[in-house]
Amino acid sequence: MVFQPITILYVVIVFSFIVTSVFMFKPKGDERLHLIFFWLAVALSVLVTVVNATSHDASMTNKVIAAWAGLLFSGIGIIVRMAAGKTNAVANVLVMVSSLYGVAGYLLLN
Repeated sequence: MVFQPITILYVVIVFSFIVTSVFMFKPKGDERLHLIFFWLAVALSVLVTVVNATSHDASMTNKVIAAWAGLLFSGIGIIVRMAAGKTNAVANVLVMVSSLYGVAGYLLLN
């Protein structure tokens, strides 16, 4: 069984996302560390969304739009995080949902 490079990239991104999520919810720690992992999770959700959206044919407009719509969760999470000014579980969950949405979209629609 031969894996395509995009699938290997996707597995690496998902593994990175899992590690990031664990550290993002680490109960005690430095606020700067939480902030770093939050923005890393945002970057991974964007990367997952880009891979998901660009993996569809141009003729599949509905699937491409649905893939990009996953970034709405991250956008709302960023707004919640900025409004709170500190670590916020709701913002972390929204960013995680965005990544999970991208992963599910890639695995189910391809």
